[in-house]
Amino acid sequence: MTTADRVRRLADLEEIRTLKSLYCRWVDSGYDFAGDDPARLAELFTEDGVWEVSAEPARGREAIRARAAASRRFKLHLAANPIIELDGDRATGAWHVLVPSTASDGSAVWLAGTYDDVFVRTDQGWRFERVTFHAAFRAPYDEGWGTKLA
Repeated sequence: MTTADRVRRLADLEEIRTLKSLYCRWVDSGYDFAGDDPARLAELFTEDGVWEVSAEPARGREAIRARAAASRRFKLHLAANPIIELDGDRATGAWHVLVPSTASDGSAVWLAGTYDDVFVRTDQGWRFERVTFHAAFRAPYDEGWGTKLA
């Protein structure tokens, strides 16, 4: 691997990490200084991107924007442990995530799981082609997750 190849690899990895950080920023809502910007969130995806974070995936930027706009309760994404695999102009990423949040009934819940992402290099830089969330648990704040995993 040449020095130029190494530099490009490092730049690609950093751009993908930043993309995921922006995802967490723009999808968060319900507190001072939350990103809470469905339009900016949608722009992180390719035109035909897929957002699989609930039973019915949102397909395309407009559907992603609309889904994010419809769910603006408190959410604070804490993503960690990235594993990013580069393959030319495509990449995959896996992340652990913990999301303290407010459920639709107003109750406080813990949500945790993993994200499996597919990225593609575009003229605008790296974008999500697909974001898939796999829940490990969803538990009421006051009960914790111990009984959900026993």
